[in-house]
Amino acid sequence: MSHDTTIDAVRLALGLQELRARVASVNVANAATPSAQALRVDFASVQGALSPSADDGRIAQAIDSLDALAPQATGEAIQLDEQVTEMASASASYQTLTEALSRQFGLMRLALTGRS
Repeated sequence: MSHDTTIDAVRLALGLQELRARVASVNVANAATPSAQALRVDFASVQGALSPSADDGRIAQAIDSLDALAPQATGEAIQLDEQVTEMASASASYQTLTEALSRQFGLMRLALTGRS
């Protein structure tokens, strides 16, 4: 996997985590509304692009399709504890991905400057 593909895959994963957190935050905000239904997003259409065999084109197409992913009502009541857990999980995943990306850029900087 090339560096560009790796960075694009991390960009896609960051977008997925950001969308998870946004949907969970909408659910949390609506939890006190009596008729509110839980929202979910089906990530199956873009998660295949994160497989080890994915190529640049497939990842780029998945990144472009992130904006088209829309939350759908599940018909279930909103479980506040579940949504807060979802937000915390998305946040932890996002933080882990940004740290990995930062390390990747650090290694690239070292390669360019030639310092150890």
